[in-house]
Amino acid sequence: MKRTILALGIVMLAFYAITVLLTSTSVRSTNSPNREAGQVMDLSVPRVPQEFLAAAKGLKNPVQPTLENLARGKKIFTSTGACYTCHGLEGKGDGPAGIGLVPPPRNFADPQFHGLRTDGELYWVVTHGSPGSSMFAYAPQIISEEDAWYAVTYVQTLSGNPSQARQ
Repeated sequence: MKRTILALGIVMLAFYAITVLLTSTSVRSTNSPNREAGQVMDLSVPRVPQEFLAAAKGLKNPVQPTLENLARGKKIFTSTGACYTCHGLEGKGDGPAGIGLVPPPRNFADPQFHGLRTDGELYWVVTHGSPGSSMFAYAPQIISEEDAWYAVTYVQTLSGNPSQARQ
């Protein structure tokens, strides 16, 4: 048990160190006050490749936005899944590890974003990564595929309107 905890700690420390090294540039975006405009990817452009887009949009979120489910999703977003390191605690794309990424992490607090993307698209990105960005597949490598749905459900609340993208 101690070896497992130690190994997990070492892996997380290595992940953090690599993230810091990869984000040490001064590239900026409008998701954060200390980034320059022009680096933000157009919200109307999905991060799911065109050949997978219809299938991703067809995925239905099995997790309902109950208080219990949202609390579980928030825990995944802010700890287990480490989403906050790039997307920030409020999901604005301003996390410490996301500062130098091009394109920058999505701003989940932007209601316009949620009006354009479905739960299935968000889930696809969590499970496959986002080509052309630094977002890699988190499920099932870091979190389970089930937990990915909980995180997606929580992310939908960051715009202030959790039912907006429930498609």
